[in-house]
Amino acid sequence: MIKKIKLSLLGLFIAVGVQAQDLPKPSPYAEVMQRVGLTDITVMYSRPGVKDRVIFGGLEPFDQVWRTGANQSTKIEFTTDANFGRVDVKAGTYSIVSIPGENEWKVMLNSDLGVQEGSYKAENDVASVTVKPMESDEKTERMTFWFANVTDESADLMFAWENTIWSIPVKVEAKEIAMQNIKDEISKVENAYGLYNSSARYYLDNNQDLDQALEWSKKSVSISEKFWNVYTLSLIYEAKGDKKMAIKTAEKSLELAKAAEYQPYIKMNTDNLAKWKKK
Repeated sequence: MIKKIKLSLLGLFIAVGVQAQDLPKPSPYAEVMQRVGLTDITVMYSRPGVKDRVIFGGLEPFDQVWRTGANQSTKIEFTTDANFGRVDVKAGTYSIVSIPGENEWKVMLNSDLGVQEGSYKAENDVASVTVKPMESDEKTERMTFWFANVTDESADLMFAWENTIWSIPVKVEAKEIAMQNIKDEISKVENAYGLYNSSARYYLDNNQDLDQALEWSKKSVSISEKFWNVYTLSLIYEAKGDKKMAIKTAEKSLELAKAAEYQPYIKMNTDNLAKWKKK
């Protein structure tokens, strides 16, 4: 009886071990990524082989929904908004679903990332494009996606399997994104002087490292001179005992405050100059 139990357990362990093995798959996984301008476009799919079969009109019937690959659904990811076959789509990941035809195909981007032939719903399509398939003299054994004709703002998504090839143009707005990036970076620099000033003022008001406060304050003023950040700089010079620079900087802050007609800083600078010049 014990021997039978041992043999049964051994058979179970062998069965589990075989199931857990990582074996080559008939349709291996693949990815292809292309940067177009400032947009990364990635296709994630499995690559079935022809294996001496008739593919389109045979293994994959005409005029029926196909997940455009094997195993899990084929997916495409856009890191920015894009135009897919003249249809605008938002940044994100979508399944590529298709309906092969003898004279034309329909290729859809679908929001259901787990879509299969039996679960496809047209209402989940975010784009639907009609393409004309081309016949190639050379057979492509394993289904393949790639990108061709890449420019700063466009590329062609290419598909090939057996003797069938099709392409879909993809466009992105690289110039607009680049210009916005420039504006954002300029804005960061323009706004940085306020951060440097507030940091310097905090150190000053809380008796922290005055050398660090001076460095930040100078950086704020070097980015953009304002009556308020020049005023902070004058206070730091005075706290460090540099009366000459404190007076010179306060005079500059007073000049800027008068130009801006901002009375509180006119008064504060006038009072400080009167006090500092007496010493």
